[in-house]
Amino acid sequence: MNQVDFPIPVFEPGVSELRFGSKHVPVAAQPVVITTPPAGLTALAVLVRDAFEARAVTGKIAIVVLPYGRHAAIFTGDAKLMLDQVIPHKPAAIVIVTTGPTGNIIALNTRLKPIAEVPIALMAPRDLPAVVEAVAAQRPLTLVLTGKSATGNSCNILARRLAGPKWLAFSTPRSGWGLCVGERAPGTAAFLELCRWVAIRYPDHSLFAINAGGHELDFAGAHHSLSEGPPPAQTQVWTHLGAGLATRDAYEVLGRNRQLLSTADPQRVLMSSHSLMADATSAFRGLAGYEQPIEVVGGAGELSSIIDRGYANAFAGLGIHRWCHVADDTIDKVDAALLEPVVEAHRAVIESVVGRAVRS
Repeated sequence: MNQVDFPIPVFEPGVSELRFGSKHVPVAAQPVVITTPPAGLTALAVLVRDAFEARAVTGKIAIVVLPYGRHAAIFTGDAKLMLDQVIPHKPAAIVIVTTGPTGNIIALNTRLKPIAEVPIALMAPRDLPAVVEAVAAQRPLTLVLTGKSATGNSCNILARRLAGPKWLAFSTPRSGWGLCVGERAPGTAAFLELCRWVAIRYPDHSLFAINAGGHELDFAGAHHSLSEGPPPAQTQVWTHLGAGLATRDAYEVLGRNRQLLSTADPQRVLMSSHSLMADATSAFRGLAGYEQPIEVVGGAGELSSIIDRGYANAFAGLGIHRWCHVADDTIDKVDAALLEPVVEAHRAVIESVVGRAVRS
């Protein structure tokens, strides 16, 4: 086992808020951060909800209101679609309203460089009404994002067991925004259990495992160390344990989270290389969200990078649960009983692939 360090951009926040009149609305600086002057950046603001409104942002603070959703990254989905319309019109700054299930700020995964050359902040949708009133009254807004940017370190933990010529590989991210218990804990637990099990179950197989940092920064850890993986032609299956593998669902009334349930949040998906589609469909049958595996989606987690490296047999479960990338993604969002059948399904895929190789 060894630790591999690699550089990542880090930011120590100072003041992060949107000011107008006597109001100070808390915001979060979007990495990679471009700060404002210490006194802030003051300009008129424009609400942006579609491409037509995006044309009016030149020299102004663009208040980009994302449609309701479980947002996860600034470079995919609705955030990308909206920013692609806004950025060419050269706003003075951008405030993204991350409209989602909890009403709180949703942190967004990002590239290793700023998405635009202007300050970008994230704002909770519950604060939008007061901002709308100020925009309608044509009152200037002041965005304040101060703090210290630097180059820091993240790390990958790599492990190998050399045995026979055939390899089994496992990976999972080890970092995220805030506590990220529902996002990271199920995948980490499944990763550790599957590595323990496979070492006993297949003593004649060589094993490779990577616990990758920098997930929220364009999957930096995986990109940094995938070259350390085993030979693709000798790797029977690569199992990736992604975000939100098994988290608790919630009962909602009028858009509010009222009660956590003992059932799994179904907003998850199983992605698989074409070669494993039948195995995955059989193994995950009956597990909400995983019943219909799909082809690999580029940019949705690390799996596409793994397959691009030549690993023909690879699959991954991942999800965006209600509290994904939100500050209160805490321990109450997980339940070991929900993870057990998911781990068993992963085992079933691996056993099917290895067994088929032995029979051939």
